[in-house]
Amino acid sequence: MQNKLTDEQQNFMAIALGERTGMDVNPKDIKIIGKWLFHNDPDIDDVDVYELPLSMCAEAWDGCKLEASPFGTNDPETLQATITKLES
Repeated sequence: MQNKLTDEQQNFMAIALGERTGMDVNPKDIKIIGKWLFHNDPDIDDVDVYELPLSMCAEAWDGCKLEASPFGTNDPETLQATITKLES
């Protein structure tokens, strides 16, 4: 279900998100499913979710619990429920 990114793509997305949010973003803290970028910021409890393509001043579209994100599960049904919630 997750989009597989090359290391170069992962680095590019981390830089792009960091430039648009002013945060230091580690490439390992980004996962993408469809048009959704999940950012697991270790300083907060929830995972921020951004809609792609990122706007010039990206703000999180929504958030989700770690357990319902691609950082907390590989279960396709759980991830699909998260995506459905985001798109509703």
